[in-house]
Amino acid sequence: MTLPTFVVIGAMKAGTVSLRRYLDEHPDIFVHRHDPARHAAGRRGPFFDEPNFFVAEDNWRRGREWYESLFDGADQSAAVGECSPSYSWAHTYRGVPERMARLIPEARLVYVVRDPIARMQSMYIHQVSAGRERRRPEVALLDDRYLGPSLYGFQLAAFLDHFDPSQVLVVASEVLRDRPREALSAVFDHLAVDPTAVDLDKQRRDHRSMDKPIPRLHDLEWLPRRQVKLNPRWRPDQRTGLARLLTTRRGRVDDSAIPRELHDRLAERLAGDLRRFEQLLGHEVPSHWRWSTSPST
Repeated sequence: MTLPTFVVIGAMKAGTVSLRRYLDEHPDIFVHRHDPARHAAGRRGPFFDEPNFFVAEDNWRRGREWYESLFDGADQSAAVGECSPSYSWAHTYRGVPERMARLIPEARLVYVVRDPIARMQSMYIHQVSAGRERRRPEVALLDDRYLGPSLYGFQLAAFLDHFDPSQVLVVASEVLRDRPREALSAVFDHLAVDPTAVDLDKQRRDHRSMDKPIPRLHDLEWLPRRQVKLNPRWRPDQRTGLARLLTTRRGRVDDSAIPRELHDRLAERLAGDLRRFEQLLGHEVPSHWRWSTSPST
């Protein structure tokens, strides 16, 4: 049976789906197949499945045999892996790095990060489209559930407690988007496969939050803003046909826009963790990542 030699651990809304597509295109890389039971139940298409195996609250209970079954067909692939952004939710899901280190201690990890505040805004649109968020962004983004996945220092430290730094590659979403050759060369080198086997200059922007359907009622200022959890068939991103046309619209930049004052407030909350992240990286966040995490002066 086959176990992965690498895992893409997140972060959520940082380009992990685009990276997955690049990995799928490489002839020497096998990325997990979908879970047939999940697919048969209509829970997402095969491409967007996330194993979430090392999350105790999700699929850990299914056991090793189930996890190995996701890699049937890997044969003699040079690199075998999976992508689950929930693995870098240490603020919510405890014990993921420990379980991973016990089962696949030699695995290579890829951590895709993004401007922390931009990531939070993208996550907000994602949650609105999934029917899990009705508050305005200036209220919702103060919630710790949006902040947690952007605490890259905290998340990375959890893995470095169990994996050697040489096993972990940090990739900036902005570089993957704008200069894919640079980012992919690093990823393929980390996975020990030939980078010339794919087109390194192809730019992807897959699974963007801005491409998701937003409820038209979200525009109404008087709409009650209590949190609700919709039945899956009523989720905006699950509606089809006329219902989707009449009740949703495409996302816009201003759907997640926040005032400068709030941006600065979030930057201040992130500042300590950002310094920790840079210490773990061994250098400051490069200017070419173009992160806007400093409060205005």
